[in-house]
Amino acid sequence: MDTIGSPVGGDRYVTVHDSAQFKELRRRSNTFITWACVVFFGWWFVGSALATFAPGFFRQGVGGPVNVGLLFMALSLALVVTTSGVYLRHARTRLDPLSDRIRTDLEGDPR
Repeated sequence: MDTIGSPVGGDRYVTVHDSAQFKELRRRSNTFITWACVVFFGWWFVGSALATFAPGFFRQGVGGPVNVGLLFMALSLALVVTTSGVYLRHARTRLDPLSDRIRTDLEGDPR
């Protein structure tokens, strides 16, 4: 599946931008970004809503000096780290091979 067919107006970058492989690469990337944003901002919205409308819930003790609010913030950090790791894996397995094929078609030489 060759990315570069016949360049439109001599511009091979426009041809690559309009290719099916590049559209697939953008679709895969945007799909992951959309789901990551939904999860992260959903978590953030729930935390903000709970802190605003149910502050007593965040003040409940879990054990020792740890309360629900502190636990929620620690889980927020864990969510960011987990999302970053999942994105790195997604990029390595789903985005990088496709982008390497596009680059090879564009530049004409493998890495």
